[in-house]
Amino acid sequence: MSAAAPLPVAISGSVGTQPVSAVSLPLPAGAATAANQTATNLSLAGISGQLPATLGQKTMAQSLPVALASDTATLGVTVGNFPATQAVSASSLPLPAGAATAANQTATNTSLTAISGQLPASLGAKTAAASLSIGMASDLANLEPAAAAITGTTMPTGGTGLTGWLSAIYRSCSEGATVSGSVTSATTVVAASNNLYMGGSFHVTNAGTTCTITYEQSNDNTNWVTLPVISAAAPTAAPATTSTAAGVFTYVSSAAFVRARVSTYTSGTVAVVLSQKQQVAPSSGVSLAAGTSGIGSVSVTGTATISGTVNAGTGFTDSTAALAASATFTGTGRANSAGQLAFFNATAFADQAGTLFIDQSLDTGATYQAIASQAVAAGGASNLSVRLCGAVGTATLYRVRYVNGATLQTTFRLSSSFSAS
Repeated sequence: MSAAAPLPVAISGSVGTQPVSAVSLPLPAGAATAANQTATNLSLAGISGQLPATLGQKTMAQSLPVALASDTATLGVTVGNFPATQAVSASSLPLPAGAATAANQTATNTSLTAISGQLPASLGAKTAAASLSIGMASDLANLEPAAAAITGTTMPTGGTGLTGWLSAIYRSCSEGATVSGSVTSATTVVAASNNLYMGGSFHVTNAGTTCTITYEQSNDNTNWVTLPVISAAAPTAAPATTSTAAGVFTYVSSAAFVRARVSTYTSGTVAVVLSQKQQVAPSSGVSLAAGTSGIGSVSVTGTATISGTVNAGTGFTDSTAALAASATFTGTGRANSAGQLAFFNATAFADQAGTLFIDQSLDTGATYQAIASQAVAAGGASNLSVRLCGAVGTATLYRVRYVNGATLQTTFRLSSSFSAS
């Protein structure tokens, strides 16, 4: 029933003023409602968990339970000693102590409206302008609170945070480092770690006045030894370890550190740019055209005279006379007197079948041994070749020999030669 509807009251006896107790009375103007009080006193999370997900009529299982007082059968007030039920109405009653007021509810609703305006209208991925910003804690140096750099490794100049490290790694893996420096005294101009690199070049952009730059390398960054470099303008020159003029000086090194140092200073500014590369070509070479260049050593004694064709072969026509049945032709024993030839060769052609031989003698022709043979088909040809062995001179002889088959020849050709290959 509404707040303005009269409540039935049963009255018996006298109709004078009687004490009245009421289970429910209308609220005065401006009093807080139960709904607003609930919204104020309960947490937003509790409200969300206890309310239905959507509005509208629900099943019994989806509805909010409501229970009447266990000792009240109706929404009426029963008064004793009155013979009949009387209507009672109240236009205003004082608020109980601690009751919420409309003014406090207004302040609460204002705060909730402000909170709602700061939240996205819906869930899901948003653009940067529609997102809530998140700031890193001021005592975190990067996204890894427990992270630590490798001992001895420092942030490259100009970099900060995770982006600085990533950009430094990218540069080291793809481009190669570049370090520059300038000095006006006898001190180090540029120095850099050579890890990940195989070499590079020092570009002396200003050599100063009568100054000497020394190039060095080290594995412990304390004890230094000389680093050979070569001028890019004279790639066939001998490597050097110092320079006194401007130019590009390339190097190859597997040491952990490299540097350029002014070892002798007179005046002016010495400026050097160091460029390191992961892969480099050999930085020095030797020209055989230079008068002072050489490879090893060659000693020549006596007189060496070479004219005409070098390593020319020597050929012979051994026989063109037909052989009788089962006859043998034996050629002349010949020595490799020239010394620079390597093979003895023989070629035979016959209209009848036979066998071609090459014989060798190691005792100036006293005895011969067959060292190669080849059958020759009737109307065909055969070629033999043996590598020369034995001492060079007249004691070692080679000859060609041919044994005819059982049929008289009408055509026969036999030749031999010495050759270098």
